[in-house]
Amino acid sequence: MRKRKYCNISHKSQRETPADSHPLFQYQTTSDTECMEKLLGILDRKPICQKFNRQILPFKPVPTTHNMVSTIHIETNTDKIDLEMISSCIANSCYDKKRFAAITIRIDEPKTTALLFSSGKLVITGASSKQIAVAAVRSTIYMLKNVFSYLDVSFKNHIIQNIVCNVRIPNLQTIDIQKLHSQYGTSCTYQPCIFPGLIFRPDNSPIVLLIFKSARIVVTGAREYDDIVCGFNDIVGTLKPFFVYTEGFIPPPEGPLRAKGPP
Repeated sequence: MRKRKYCNISHKSQRETPADSHPLFQYQTTSDTECMEKLLGILDRKPICQKFNRQILPFKPVPTTHNMVSTIHIETNTDKIDLEMISSCIANSCYDKKRFAAITIRIDEPKTTALLFSSGKLVITGASSKQIAVAAVRSTIYMLKNVFSYLDVSFKNHIIQNIVCNVRIPNLQTIDIQKLHSQYGTSCTYQPCIFPGLIFRPDNSPIVLLIFKSARIVVTGAREYDDIVCGFNDIVGTLKPFFVYTEGFIPPPEGPLRAKGPP
């Protein structure tokens, strides 16, 4: 299987920035303590879905953002955007109007995928936070300005449509999803011949859980990271009786998870 190639459409001024200006470069010459302080300083300026939460104990399961889907509307002074022109000018882009109405652009920095329609609708996938999604939008606009220098390009209505998070619980060997389905059949869908995971839709909750026998849990369906954390915190107590831990491991005491801020 061929590896996908991504196009680098970042600004020229950013590529010419010296490496020494970044606070995490030259970490080989620093001590372990100083390197850790610099790393935590960078992470603390990121949203909760991307940084380590030092106040949560290591065994506490915390949803980690894996994918974020957002939509944006790009405004230009023309009725439609010429996607064929973009496909011929931009590398690592794919456009076949007989199969799909949008052009697929694989962006290298940040590493995301953009789906651009001729009407101006833009879909960004692969981002792990809202800041990365906005950076991908700005990179796409920068690319459009290079292709169509006579156009006035801007964007509006940036909306997060869906957030996908995964949860990995330490020392968890498996999850008895068959027993879970037998007790909560009204809220679950389990068809192993079609999909290996159990789909759990909790009542009065915006999230949907995909639970696998390999102890992997995927949380999706919400537009805010706070909803992901609060929804998982409410349902994890229901799932704990079906957890099968490794031999000799004592499950930790229960405690609530709290989101420190919006992503």
